[in-house]
Amino acid sequence: MPNILYPAPLKVGSKIAICSLSSGLKEKYHARLDIVINGLKHRGYDVVEGEFLRQSKPHGQLNAKAHAQQLMGFLLDDQIDAIMPPFGGELAMEILPLLDFNAIKEAKPKWLVGFSDVSTIACALTAKCQWATLHSANLMQLHPDEKSPYCLQIFETLSYEAGSKFEQAPSSHYQKNRPDYVQNPNALFEHTEVTQWQCLNYFDARTIEMSGRLFGGCLDTVGLLLDSPFLALHEFKKHSAPEGLILYLENSELTPTTVARFLLSLKLAGIFDDINGIIIGRSVITQGQDASFDYRHALDVALGGCLFPVIVDADIGHAPPNLNLVNGATCTITADINEGKVVKASLNTELC
Repeated sequence: MPNILYPAPLKVGSKIAICSLSSGLKEKYHARLDIVINGLKHRGYDVVEGEFLRQSKPHGQLNAKAHAQQLMGFLLDDQIDAIMPPFGGELAMEILPLLDFNAIKEAKPKWLVGFSDVSTIACALTAKCQWATLHSANLMQLHPDEKSPYCLQIFETLSYEAGSKFEQAPSSHYQKNRPDYVQNPNALFEHTEVTQWQCLNYFDARTIEMSGRLFGGCLDTVGLLLDSPFLALHEFKKHSAPEGLILYLENSELTPTTVARFLLSLKLAGIFDDINGIIIGRSVITQGQDASFDYRHALDVALGGCLFPVIVDADIGHAPPNLNLVNGATCTITADINEGKVVKASLNTELC
C-alpha cells in the first residue's frame, strides 16, 4: 500500500518557519516580506524567521552548508508545522547532499510550500521521506489582501485532514508581467491574459482522463534530478505510487530548444515509463534565438508522440496563478477537448 505521510492540518497557533533555501532576501524586498508575514500572523499562525532570511550573500559551499543546517533544524523540530520559503532561489540543489534524510524520516512530517526552486527540496522530501508537499504560489505572492482563489486555496489545503478531497479547475486569466515588489510592496495579482489549456495528443478524442499520484515541479531543476538518488522517480513509483504517476512540470528560464532537450532526455532515461500523464505549465519564455522553434514546437517534438495524455499551458509555474498540487496525493484529471483546446477540465485530488 502507498505510504504517503500527510502533515497535520494547520490551525490557529500552528508554527510556520520562514526561511530561505539558497539565498536570502535583499533589503529592498523586506517591506513586501513584512506584509506577507503579518498576513500569516493575522491568520493566527505563529511565525519564526530563519537566520538567513533577510541576508543576501554570494552562493558558495559555506552558504550551502549554512542553509542546509538551518533547514535541517526546522525539519527536525517537531514544534514546526510548516516551512514556507519566501521564494525559490537559484541553487537549492546544492543542499540536497547535505540533508540527512534518514533523520528527517524520523521527524514529524511538515508541509513545505511553494514553487520554482522550492520544488527541488519538496520533491526530494516526497520521494525519499514520503512526505506530502504542496506546490503552490510562493509566500511572497500571498499578500493578505490577495483575492485569487488559488492563493486562498493554499490555506484551505493546508488545513485538510488526510483522506480529504478537493476539486480545482483552470483559471480564466493569468498574469503575464511580474509585479515589482520594490516599487509597490502591496502589489496584487493582475490576471489579464486569457487562459487556454491545450492537449497535445488528443487523437480526435472528445474527453481525456488521467489518474495517478501527483509529482513534479520546476523543469529547470527537478528535470535534472528525476533519475538521481535524490528523487529516483522509478523507485518512488514502485514503493509509493503503484497506480502510476501524473508528472507535472513548468519552465522558468529554459529556452524552447533546451526545454525540448530536457524532456527528450527524460524520455530516453525511461522516466515516462512510470507515468500515466503529463501536465506542463505555461512558460514565460516562449521564443528562443530561432523564432521558428518556439515553446509549443518544443513540446510537440518532445511529447507529441506520447501515448498518454499531455496537457500544456496549464496553471503551473512562473506565469500565475498556480494550481495547488500536493506531491504524493492521488488525482484524477478530466478534460473536454475541442480541436486540441481544453474547453473544460477538473482536478479532483484526494489526500490518501
